[in-house]
Formats: sequence, C-alpha cells, structure tokens
Amino acid sequence: MSTRMVTHSRKGAGGAARRRAGAVKGKRGDGSNAEAADKRVGRPKGTGSQRVYAKVREDILRLKLPPGADLDESTLEREFGLSRTPVREALIRLASEGLITLLPNRGARVTPIDISDVPHLFEALELCQRATIRWVAARRAPGDIAQMRERNREFLAAAQQGDTERMGETNKEFHLVFARACDNGYLGRFYEALLTISLRLARTVFAYAPSAGDSPEGYYMEIVRQHDAMIDLVEKGDVEGADSLARNHTELFKDRVMRYINSTRASAVPLGPAR
Repeated sequence: MSTRMVTHSRKGAGGAARRRAGAVKGKRGDGSNAEAADKRVGRPKGTGSQRVYAKVREDILRLKLPPGADLDESTLEREFGLSRTPVREALIRLASEGLITLLPNRGARVTPIDISDVPHLFEALELCQRATIRWVAARRAPGDIAQMRERNREFLAAAQQGDTERMGETNKEFHLVFARACDNGYLGRFYEALLTISLRLARTVFAYAPSAGDSPEGYYMEIVRQHDAMIDLVEKGDVEGADSLARNHTELFKDRVMRYINSTRASAVPLGPAR
C-alpha cells in the first residue's frame, strides 16, 4: 500500500470518527441541543439564563411559587432545555435580589417572608423612598413627569378593574420611574431591590383589601391621590414637600400591611349561644 493510500485511509477514518462523535453529541439530553439552537438562530449569549430568571421571578412575585417553595435545578434544566450553568446563573441572580436562598447541593428555596424583618423593610423603604424623591424633585425632567402620570393612569385602570396582579405591577412601575429619574445609579438600584421585595408583600396586601370593605374609591384611590400629589410636587421642584409626602406614602403601605398581619375574623364565627 502506498503512503498516499495510507494517508487517505487515515483521513477517512478520522472523518468517520468525527461524524460518529457528532451524532452522539446530538443525542445528549442535557440541554446542549437547546443551547446550540440558541446560537444557530442568533440569540445572544445568556438568553437561556434570562429566560429562567424572568419566568421564576414572575412566578415568585405572583405567588405561584409561594414563600418556602423548593426549586430543583434538575427540574429547571429539563423544563427549559438547558444545561446546569445557565440555570445556576439565573438562580444566583435571583438570590442577589433576595427572592430565593441558595442551598448547598440542594438547589434553592423561595425566601420566606419573615414577619420579624418587615419593620426593617419599612425603615429601609421609607429612607430610600424619601432620598430618591428628593433627588427627583431636584433633577426632574419633563419626560420623567409624563412617564409618572402615565404609570399612575395605568394603576388607576387596574384598580378600577379589580386586577390585583396588575395593580402590584403598575404600582412598582410607577415607583421605578422615580428610581431612574433620581439620576443616581447606586440609589436607584437599591430602591429597585426594595421595591421588588415589597411587591411580594403588596400582592398579599392588594388581595386582602376587598375583604376589608375597601373599593377603588377607598384605599386604592388614596394611593392614586398620593401618586398625583407626588408628581405635582416633583414638577414644582418642592423637595421638602415631596420628602414629607414620601414619608406619608410609606406609612399608608405600612398601615395596610399591619392591618393584614393583625386581622382576625374569629369574632364573626358563631360558636354557640351567648351565656
């Protein structure tokens, strides 16, 4: 056999081996196919991780994943057709927002709402809300004012429709305009993190309100009124007035949460004739 024939034979064998390896790789069920598909259709790197993050975050905030619920990495890998790395990246990001707690060798768990932490949340929220609105009043721009009014109209529409999920989202979006308009990235990101944590409380608060006899003309309308007043004070550049109203706004939210925590219907349950 000539040297040329041997070389050709080796090349043919090597090509067959590569084809067999490719076939085996294509059959893997660890999510590599989905990730490869992402690359083929031109999706940017990190798209898989973003999908996991967005879906799990939404489920937590909508209480589809309640506080204390376990998250299994293997289940998420199969559900999204991804490998371990992008799923882990998404969980780390959620943990950085305080929405989940990472467990060693056990995946993660949705962070419980610890009642003992609620007063600390109120303290941080009030101080951050006041500092943020002070900067917004000092650094306001016409575009910011227009966005605030639009977000408040969306909140009002959700309240009038009794859409508690939409109310929570639009209320957060209203305050996120302030987070961006304060023109301080550090303060804005901290405020956004507090709003995310507060949203889980707000879900419970808004869901509870109708059972307390509230209506769009009651508690919800007070939120709308305060939002409108905030916008007016910011538009005027009234830093001190905006600060004072931000304090009252936090008190309104705090009062609603505490009413929920302290609520009981025991007195309305008949247990027998009075003696």
